[in-house]
Amino acid sequence: MKHLLHITVGISLVLLCSCSSSRDVERMLDKAEELMVERPDSSLVLLEGIDITTVASRGTKARYALLLTQAKDKNYIDETDATLIDDAVEYYEESDNVHYKFMSYYYQGRILSNKGDYTHAIIAYTQAEELLDKLNDNYLAGLLYTEIGNIYSLFYDYNKWLTAAKQAYSHYSQTDLQYHKAYALHNIGHAYINLEDKHEAIKYTNEALKYAIALGDIGLETGCYENLIILYDMVGDYEHCGDIINITQKNINQPTSSGYLSAVANYYAASNNHRQAEEYLRRAWEQTTNANDTVCMYFQSASTYNKMGRTDEAYSYLTAGINKQRIQLHDILQQPIESVQKEYFHNQAKFNAYRLKKNTQIYVSLFVVALLCIVIIIMYARHRVISKDLEISKYMDLATELQHSIQDKERHISEISKHISKQEEAHTSMIREMHSQVADLFHKQYKLLDKLSNTYYETHGISREKESIYEQVRIEINKFANDKGTLAQLEKIVNQYKRNAINLVRTEIPSISPRDIKLLCYIYAGFSAKSISIFVGETTGNILTRKYRLRNKISKLNTPNAQIILEEMP
Repeated sequence: MKHLLHITVGISLVLLCSCSSSRDVERMLDKAEELMVERPDSSLVLLEGIDITTVASRGTKARYALLLTQAKDKNYIDETDATLIDDAVEYYEESDNVHYKFMSYYYQGRILSNKGDYTHAIIAYTQAEELLDKLNDNYLAGLLYTEIGNIYSLFYDYNKWLTAAKQAYSHYSQTDLQYHKAYALHNIGHAYINLEDKHEAIKYTNEALKYAIALGDIGLETGCYENLIILYDMVGDYEHCGDIINITQKNINQPTSSGYLSAVANYYAASNNHRQAEEYLRRAWEQTTNANDTVCMYFQSASTYNKMGRTDEAYSYLTAGINKQRIQLHDILQQPIESVQKEYFHNQAKFNAYRLKKNTQIYVSLFVVALLCIVIIIMYARHRVISKDLEISKYMDLATELQHSIQDKERHISEISKHISKQEEAHTSMIREMHSQVADLFHKQYKLLDKLSNTYYETHGISREKESIYEQVRIEINKFANDKGTLAQLEKIVNQYKRNAINLVRTEIPSISPRDIKLLCYIYAGFSAKSISIFVGETTGNILTRKYRLRNKISKLNTPNAQIILEEMP
């Protein structure tokens, strides 16, 4: 009933929120993300009802792709098509949103794991791992290390599996997620089993069992009992074996793996209950599913028959197991080395076990790289010296040009005041006042630049002093060019004397960037392209191109305000 309610809620949300605008879709995505943790089934229904093809925003599409992939994963749908999540990765890898960037890499790794591409999956997980310090989310870190450990377990790298499992538990232990802690402990114990550290394996498996019993998780409890039976059989502790067998036989969900059944067979053989031993051994053989299980069963059967005193049969199974193992080893050795490298040590993965076959290749490669680095450093240093001198001269010339521009404005005020007609006097007075305020605004901040410029020419030829002056000039330029107070004051002056031009631009083009507003302020104030280039850090060519594009964009508006904006633009 509860599941049906969730589905109904999800369908209702879809019907109520059906729309195509990015803003409405974003609201639906917010709701889907809110439902993701507690009701992932409702989240999936909501997401599948969104028509994303009508949305133009790349950010909205990327978020939709990520949340839909997450919803499918949380509903146990093992997606193998990475097309959708690849779009999200492409968008978020250039984004500053650490959470979504991490999630896109993580779910890309999940899909690649589902399709069996473990080499690229571990690359995606490694990219996600690099974001953990910025992410600061123990739950997501625990999930990531659990998935990394699962891949290492598939490739029999049990030491790395153990390390990843412990990292997962370390992160989960800083949360209130009891289920996740329990499964992390179970994974640690399982890794220790494969490393044949029996005592540590028993310790962690018993800890996981306590959690499973407290949480009422029958599946985890059964898995813990299964591993404990195998472990106690390995150490020959048949007293504890018997206790656990009695417990599991009373449970509805009894373990059925070949490892568990063969360990029970060993227990009965050691207890001289040969009939039960043979019965469980038969059932164990029926559960073998792969070559590894078969090899293990040969050795387990040899152990069981040996305990029963049937040494001839034990010897036969032991011999068969050795031969089977030898065939497996032979098949592994016959695998081409290129295939092994591609499968386990792909050059993009961060498996530390990769080694070149010939050490000489390493030394040659290092020598070539070192030589190239030295050459590049020398060339870069030479280029740096040349470009630095040119840049110093350029900045000093631009600073002088800016000062001249300010002085020209003051002279221009004096000249136009002598030639204006009575009809234009009121308008010209406003222009004169604007130029005075602009000159006052910038002239004070250029007293230091004027002094530095004079010192530059007095000390010409001394590169170290030129470098120092250049640095001071550059610092002062950047200081006032990026000062928000100065820019706000300049915009106010322009609006006052240019028929509110900047405010009209903001009204007509709501999406205009702060960068373009800044450029328009300098243009309306009457500065030259060279002067403006100092403020915005661009070439004069770029300044002229941007001015042309803005004028063209405004002229296409075809409104009275647009006409005013263009008339006031120099």
